Amino acid sequence: MASIIKGYEYDVFISYRQNDNKNDGWITEFVANLKKELESTIKNKITIYIDENPEDGLLETHNVDKSLSTKLRSVIFIPILSQTFCDPGCYAWQHEFLEFNRLIKDDQLDKDVRLRNGNVAGRILPVRIHDLDSDDLKLLNDELGGQLRSIDFVYKEPGVNRPLRPDDNEDKNLNKTRYRNQVNKVANSIKEILYSIQNPEKQSISLSDELLTIAAPSSKSIAVLPFVNMSNDPEQEYFSDGISEEIINTLVQIKGLKVAGRTSAFSFKNKNEDLRTIGEKLNVKTILEGSVRKSGNRIRVNVQLIEAFTGFHMWSEKFDRELNDVFILQDEIAKAIEEKLQVTFGEKPAKPKVIQHTQNVDAFELYLKGRSYTYKRGLHVFDALQCFEEALQIDPDYALALSGLADSYSLLSLHSYMSPEEAWPKAMKAAKHAVQIAPELAEVHASLATILILFERDWDRAESEYLTALKLNPQYIQARSWYAIFYLPVVKLDFETACKHARLNVEYDPLSSYAQTIVSSTAVLAGLYDEAIAAGEKSVEYDRDSFIGWYYLGLSNHAAGNISLAIQAYKKSLDISGRHNWALISLLSIYSEPSEYQQIREANLIYTELLTKARVGYVSPSILAIASANLGKYEEAIRYLKQASEQHDPFFIVSTQVRPDNSALRGLPEFQALMKENGLR
Repeated sequence: MASIIKGYEYDVFISYRQNDNKNDGWITEFVANLKKELESTIKNKITIYIDENPEDGLLETHNVDKSLSTKLRSVIFIPILSQTFCDPGCYAWQHEFLEFNRLIKDDQLDKDVRLRNGNVAGRILPVRIHDLDSDDLKLLNDELGGQLRSIDFVYKEPGVNRPLRPDDNEDKNLNKTRYRNQVNKVANSIKEILYSIQNPEKQSISLSDELLTIAAPSSKSIAVLPFVNMSNDPEQEYFSDGISEEIINTLVQIKGLKVAGRTSAFSFKNKNEDLRTIGEKLNVKTILEGSVRKSGNRIRVNVQLIEAFTGFHMWSEKFDRELNDVFILQDEIAKAIEEKLQVTFGEKPAKPKVIQHTQNVDAFELYLKGRSYTYKRGLHVFDALQCFEEALQIDPDYALALSGLADSYSLLSLHSYMSPEEAWPKAMKAAKHAVQIAPELAEVHASLATILILFERDWDRAESEYLTALKLNPQYIQARSWYAIFYLPVVKLDFETACKHARLNVEYDPLSSYAQTIVSSTAVLAGLYDEAIAAGEKSVEYDRDSFIGWYYLGLSNHAAGNISLAIQAYKKSLDISGRHNWALISLLSIYSEPSEYQQIREANLIYTELLTKARVGYVSPSILAIASANLGKYEEAIRYLKQASEQHDPFFIVSTQVRPDNSALRGLPEFQALMKENGLR
């Protein structure tokens, strides 16, 4: 019987080491159960081939049997990974796994399949029945071209590493997996891959909500690279970067024009990268680059518009102005680009609106400097706060600086650096003033929305402000990120839409570490652990010094049961951040759980560290509640929890989410009662 996909012999080919089936027939039983699960999951009859050839240990000189070669013409390949599978002398490894991986590189179908929900799945779907040695993992990762993603059937107790069986008690299994559920995961994965191949037109995200609509990359796409600082003063770097950012902010107003996000464009800063490569990585057709020379009270800006794939210079111009005319200069550059876009893109776009939010150059420079600090997060936000305050001393009605000030206070309280009592009123005052002055700015509405949800818990108004921000600027990543991680999964319990918003950020800013972090955080909440881990890995790849990227990589692995990898990532986050409290409680939760990783002494030391921090400064009571609950100190946990609710602690919003480090807290009846009091489920 042929595959349900035209041109293939089988839907599924299952490869295994013969020795792994001899002891108790685990493979035979698994295949039988998988067939039953598929029958109850998929309408069509699925064909599965399992190689029952008893021969093993063949050498590389042996040829693949012709009949086997035909059977390898399958849609999905499932290798049963055991302690002995990754062996160059093993028939299954050499003539099935390696051969299939070679065949699909020249196949009519891609090696990877885009699923209906926007995720990507490989046609090699590994099933793991043993924890593998590091050498075997490296061998697999090298062959697969990335970190192993497998559906695990491993039963673990101290000193025990064997295949999971149907009658195993999940509570006794350190991996906490259940055989029936794992079989269902395999069947669902097969179903999704086959369905998505059969129905490619249904794979794209299709929502009526215009906020989730993004135009396919076309000739109407541009990236603004960071302008080169030609001044003698390296401290002016933020000024040349700021000019580039202001041009980006202007271009995103042109409807139908895709503008590469700031972080992705700026990833090429100080790199002599070929423009064609940049165009491919950012998926844009045109690139704007330039330089800024600031000397005394004079400024010179050179700009040029280039066709990415040919290197053809479409337009260039030099602007010489007084520094006080920097705002007029930005307006001139925007208008010049707008005029050129009429020719470049074949039709006249809506004219971008250049809004001068301050006439003071010093305030503008301080704002640019403050924004450069907020991108770094962590303790750098204190530096940002100071810059915004100084800018507002010069110009009290500078809306963007007010928005930056409000965001700084919100972030400092959310990250447990500042109490709500101190941050909340200051953040709200700044945000309200900003909205009053410049209601046309997406930034000010996003700032207000975040305060409404983190501090005031006014869910309806918060959503309204987020949606207003996204309508004003669909490419404002910060608004979409906060909407995706604070509102949708907490108030609506809509994890699917939250993930779609997070993925859309990556469409706009594909090389952004922060955008990948948001994908990782939303995917964890949705239970999409493979996607969460993959995004976390990209986040730290794009920025090795991102403590929040390392943190969510740890949380993703923690949720997926990859505890050793989680510990490594948490520790990296702690080192970079100066021992950030989020990573501390997550690490404490691992050390306090009964498992091979349990270290009660280390857990108690972390708890003491948090209490010491609370005595000399501030620590979120929600964080203390999570830490207490993990250590079985339930009376303390309830006391801290009530404090968090009464004080409107921003981290309380995070603690309501289903995470691997807060299950002990969420299990308390008092916690559920407080959620209801706050209008949450």
